[in-house]
Amino acid sequence: MEQTIEERPATFGLVGFLLGIASLVVILIQLSVFFEPQEKRSGSVIGEIAADIKQSAARALAGESAPEPTPPPRDYSRFITIAALCVAGLAVVLGATGLYRNEPHRLSYMAVGVGVSAFVMQYVFWLAILICGVALLISIIENLDSIFS
Repeated sequence: MEQTIEERPATFGLVGFLLGIASLVVILIQLSVFFEPQEKRSGSVIGEIAADIKQSAARALAGESAPEPTPPPRDYSRFITIAALCVAGLAVVLGATGLYRNEPHRLSYMAVGVGVSAFVMQYVFWLAILICGVALLISIIENLDSIFS
């Protein structure tokens, strides 16, 4: 008796892997845009932040209301990031579907791994940026006495 092993093509795993790679590339591009050169130097931006803090404190002490903020220009980067994270979630689901259907496991595992890594990379990046922002605010607050004098 011969046993025939029916090999299914890894369709769900392959599609999930390709979607996971696409989402990872889009997220990497979105994160690299964060490090593009700014129009202003960081020292002038920090000085403007300190001046805004000083002006808002003076307005609060005088009892004046804050001026109307100007609306920011339309930015589609959040929508692109959300779409990339949804595609990463879809890659994880397709990889899990491929595992459930007993497709060859390598592509399904890679689809799940790449999809999860897109989420983790986004989370770790923004956590690092948050920690750096807190450190920057602490240094600004510590130096307020030299700004006011």
